[in-house]
Amino acid sequence: MELFLYREADTVLHRLDARTKILGLLTLFTVALLFSQPALQAGWLVAVLALALLGRCLPNLKKLWVLLLLLFLYCLILWPMFVKGPLSKTVAFSLAMGLRLDVMVIAGVIVLSTTRVEDFTVGLQRLGLPGPMAFACSLAFRWVPAFLGTAQAVVQAQQARGLDLQGGNVVVRAGRYVPLMIPLMTHVLRQTLLLAMALEAKGFDPSAIRTRAGESRFTPADDAVLAGLAVLLLLSLWLRWKGYGVVEGVGF
Repeated sequence: MELFLYREADTVLHRLDARTKILGLLTLFTVALLFSQPALQAGWLVAVLALALLGRCLPNLKKLWVLLLLLFLYCLILWPMFVKGPLSKTVAFSLAMGLRLDVMVIAGVIVLSTTRVEDFTVGLQRLGLPGPMAFACSLAFRWVPAFLGTAQAVVQAQQARGLDLQGGNVVVRAGRYVPLMIPLMTHVLRQTLLLAMALEAKGFDPSAIRTRAGESRFTPADDAVLAGLAVLLLLSLWLRWKGYGVVEGVGF
C-alpha cells in the first residue's frame, strides 16, 4: 500500500513552488464556491482533470474514483431535501454541488500528488502560517496515511486468522469490524506516545527559529501562474457580483 499521494515526476506542476500551488488550491476552492451553475462546475471539472493529466496524477484519481462517485451521488440525492424551488432548478443545483465537491477533492489530490510533504509545510510557513500549525499539518499528512496502512494491516492479519469479513448482510459485516478497533486504537496510541517521546528527546520547540537547506524561489513560471490565478479570481468575483453563474429560484 502506498502511504503517500506524492508521485515523483518532472512536470510543470512538480516544478512550481509549493506556495504557488497552495495559493492555486485556495483560488480553485474560492472559484468553485462562487458559482452554482452545473455548466460552470462541469467546466471547472474538465479544467482540473486537465491539470491532473498534466501533473500525471491520474493514477491517484483512479484510486479515489469510488469516493468521487459517492460524493457526487450523495449531493445529488441529499441536496433536493434541503433546497426549495422547481424540480428542474433543484436538480441543477444538486448537480452543481456534486460537481463542486469533486472539483475541490481533485484539486487537493493534484496538489498532494505534485508536492512533497516537506515542501508543503515550508510553503505554509513562508506564506505566514505559524510554525506549530504548519508542523501540525505536516503530521496530519503523514499520520493519516500511516493510520490507513495500519488499519489495512490489522484487517489482513485478522483475515489470515480466519475472520470472515465478507459473508452476511451489510449490518453483519459492519459488526465484524468492531473488534478490529481495539488493536487499531492500541497501535495508534502507542505510536502517538512514541512520537511524543521522540520529539521530546530531540528537544523539539515549536517556537524555535529554524533554518532550511535548499530554499525554493519563485521562477518566471510561478509569476505567470500567480498572475493567471489573480485574473481568474478577479474575473470570477466580478461575474458573481453581476449575478452570473447562479441558479435562480432556489432557496433553503
